Amino acid sequence: MGKAYYPVLLDLQNRICVIVGGGQVAERKAASLLEAGAMVKIIAPEVTPRIEAWGEEERIGLRRERYSPGMTELREAQLIFAATDHAGVNAQVKREAEELGTLFNSADDQESGGFIVPAVVRRGRLTVAVSTSGASPALAAALKRRLEAVFPAAYEPYLELLHDLRTSIQEWVPDTRIRQEMFRGILAWPLLEVLEREHGEAAAGWKSLLLERLRRDPSPAGVERTGEWLLEQVRQPGSGGDSGHRSDYRSNPG
Repeated sequence: MGKAYYPVLLDLQNRICVIVGGGQVAERKAASLLEAGAMVKIIAPEVTPRIEAWGEEERIGLRRERYSPGMTELREAQLIFAATDHAGVNAQVKREAEELGTLFNSADDQESGGFIVPAVVRRGRLTVAVSTSGASPALAAALKRRLEAVFPAAYEPYLELLHDLRTSIQEWVPDTRIRQEMFRGILAWPLLEVLEREHGEAAAGWKSLLLERLRRDPSPAGVERTGEWLLEQVRQPGSGGDSGHRSDYRSNPG
């Protein structure tokens, strides 16, 4: 039986994260950290061309030296990653991280660190993470590929629409119970199907149409009627959230 890990999503915006190592593994970790808004600092005598470019563009802090204990960067870090090809160096980085009380991850021995980086599928606001707790990174990668098929790209505009609808309903409906019933009803709409078919291109048009209907009738019954209306639009050939469709709706509000 392996370790029991506590899954968590970290807000790393403007947080210092240090990577010791400059190869492909370090590059992948840096790319993910930059995507999360972290302040990335890399310590390595040799780095990939992409890391070199990030340093020249000042997207990262780059110290072209071999790691040695006591470097300022590690004392400032909220997270420390060891991503070198040398087990001895990685172990030394781990010892220093433990002395500093800083969370540490090792590329060559994930279970030896304080946290594991899962395989991640991102679709805008949606984050789906999977981990084998270090037992089989290959399986984690295979599961990630399966999840990419389960959650297509349309989930990004879909979740943005759900967020906008939720925000508006919170403003219009003071009763928590009624709001929750409306939120559940919206999930029954064929909205994801619409966005998949249109590759998310008409999301803004659908947003204005749906908000207009719900504004008139902000209730569970209104959600149900809007869902029925949306289903009718889906069944019509050439349907979409464009200006022509909007005109049809206004003349026949239903």
